[in-house]
Amino acid sequence: MNLWMIWKGILLGLGAATPIGPVNVEIARRCLRAGFRSGFLVGCGAVTVDIGYAVLAVLSIRPFLDRPHVMATLGIAGALVLMYLGVMCLTSAARRSRDSSVAAGRPRTRGAGRRSYFTGLLMTSLNPMTLAFWFVVVPGVAGQLSRDPTHDLPFVCAGVFTGAFSWVCFFSTLMALAGRGRRSLMLRLADLAGGVMLLGFAAYAVWRVAHGPW
Repeated sequence: MNLWMIWKGILLGLGAATPIGPVNVEIARRCLRAGFRSGFLVGCGAVTVDIGYAVLAVLSIRPFLDRPHVMATLGIAGALVLMYLGVMCLTSAARRSRDSSVAAGRPRTRGAGRRSYFTGLLMTSLNPMTLAFWFVVVPGVAGQLSRDPTHDLPFVCAGVFTGAFSWVCFFSTLMALAGRGRRSLMLRLADLAGGVMLLGFAAYAVWRVAHGPW
């Protein structure tokens, strides 16, 4: 039974982490621009939120999220975060295009690690797709995750951590290797593509709020 709950958690962690969404876009962009550590810490922030949402899903807090104003508030907040990050990406791409002398080296700014982790936390906690996955899709597909939350919760969380963290390690490594050339053109394209995609996800979040239901 314990192994089954861990396996269920692994599948849930992979299901939350692997789809192409704003977090994976940001992981890829940061790995290409600043190396493995920056993107990896964004992913670690996302894993932290996924574990927290897994806890809430096991404890069945879905009725709280059924309130339209709660989901609308979270959706708008998430859209604003994605818009901000998208605009910052496009601004960075434009700046690199204007100044061809900008070095393609990787920035080393104090506190960058904390900012990356906090970005992952914020993006994931307010991401409408993450909320929909944990509190709409998972209950709809898997039903009640546990009939004995007190006993099963540690095993589900261990599985979610294993699945989501494994994906973050794999994807961050892959993107960091892809960015080893550190060419200015690649960095501009990463910022441009990332900005467009993040703004697209923001527009989708606004559309979900406007049209509902969740």
